[in-house]
Amino acid sequence: MLAAIPRAFTQEPEVTKPGPSANPMASFASMVLGEWEVKFISGKSMFNRWLWGPGKHSVRVMTDGLAGAGEPWRAVRAFYWHPGRKEVRFLGVSPFARGIEEGSMKLEEDSADARYDLHQVGHRRQMGLRWDFDGPDKYHEDMLEAVGSLGLKSFNKLDYARIPARGPVEPDSAEALLRPSKFLRALSPLLGRALESTGEGARPLQSTVTWIPYADAIYVRLEAPSEAGQPTHLMDAYIYHHTGAGALRCLALTGAGGVYEGDVSVLEGGALQCDLTGYVGDQVHSHVVRLDFAQDGTLRDRIWTLDKNGERTLLRDVAHSRVEAKQD
Repeated sequence: MLAAIPRAFTQEPEVTKPGPSANPMASFASMVLGEWEVKFISGKSMFNRWLWGPGKHSVRVMTDGLAGAGEPWRAVRAFYWHPGRKEVRFLGVSPFARGIEEGSMKLEEDSADARYDLHQVGHRRQMGLRWDFDGPDKYHEDMLEAVGSLGLKSFNKLDYARIPARGPVEPDSAEALLRPSKFLRALSPLLGRALESTGEGARPLQSTVTWIPYADAIYVRLEAPSEAGQPTHLMDAYIYHHTGAGALRCLALTGAGGVYEGDVSVLEGGALQCDLTGYVGDQVHSHVVRLDFAQDGTLRDRIWTLDKNGERTLLRDVAHSRVEAKQD
């Protein structure tokens, strides 16, 4: 999470990576090329961009466009292999009633099935998705919902088609005026920033922090420059307000296949604390991350690991300075 977490989490124990045939995320490779468009009866369209996460242990889906009634729409989903659960999980954040999706998916050559909880303001819904592929460039989506003893029933069907990638999506004038909700206000000093640290002779690391309007979520990307000029993608993190739990939460996915998840608290004076459980291979770790903001724009992060008795051991104490953010 943020600029801080990677400084400790990039030192994960080395995990043997499976070959392509054994990689549980390999089936998602067919989704990444180009973009996917869904057209509504109203003539409006939404677009999904599928992008690999670090180490190809995850993919993220960035949605933009107009929903069927014409309202602007931004959403994000992350699909990832969870070492602790031994399944492909996904997290989704969308605008309608502050929707939070949490569930699992199995994607095969010709179809995909998902089961998930949809948390919205005031209630929780049990949902399902069914995808049926019609060749490499089309698929049909059937949205399902649990209806009492009747089980999952279809309530919405959509058709997606692959299109050439459109390039960066520019915000319109109305979107440019939007600001994060009260739930994310404590993170405002980080938004739209790039943070860089070197520290202790290590290679420089840079984090970019982006707010996703309408969905009201934060996406963090960590990279390290390489001699070849192509940066190494080390980590993706998502910070969002969980509608059902009423808590600020973080999901961090690393290039070593690690999954870190937990709550974010605002401390006295505006500092942030993240209490995270990490899953790397067959190991489970507990970490505490504290972020303190200085008036000069620098960020201090400290990371502790916790033993089974709750005793802390300091892993990292690093300062981060602002740099000019790179454009996606």
